[in-house]
Amino acid sequence: MSSARHAATVADLLGGELPRGVYRLQSRYDAEQLERSALDAGWLFAPLWGTGTRAETLESLGVALGFGEHYGRNLDALADCLRDLVGPTLLLWADWAGLAENDPDAMRRLLQVLGDADLLAVVLGGDGPEDLGVPALLG
Repeated sequence: MSSARHAATVADLLGGELPRGVYRLQSRYDAEQLERSALDAGWLFAPLWGTGTRAETLESLGVALGFGEHYGRNLDALADCLRDLVGPTLLLWADWAGLAENDPDAMRRLLQVLGDADLLAVVLGGDGPEDLGVPALLG
């Protein structure tokens, strides 16, 4: 019997073999393939693009996750709205590096809120700082 473990993948996450939370993709990825994989597994899919500041990120999260006008665009409002997700949701966050580089404290707090959501899994795609403290996934 081999004791070698395979590297964790997005398929493992979508299949329930990994806990929901925040992960970093360690390989090149195809956003359309990730979306198909999420939908095939019965998950919702939300892409998040073009964020560089805390305010932009909070605004873009509200749009990507379909929060209504009641969304207050702050961390408390985000945490409240994440409790209302209607099903398991895979959030692909491309272009996350801008926030991580410009405001590491805001990035850390945001990842904490996102990681605490019961029905949300976040995958960070693309290049950026290595010191986020989130587990890696293969696409």
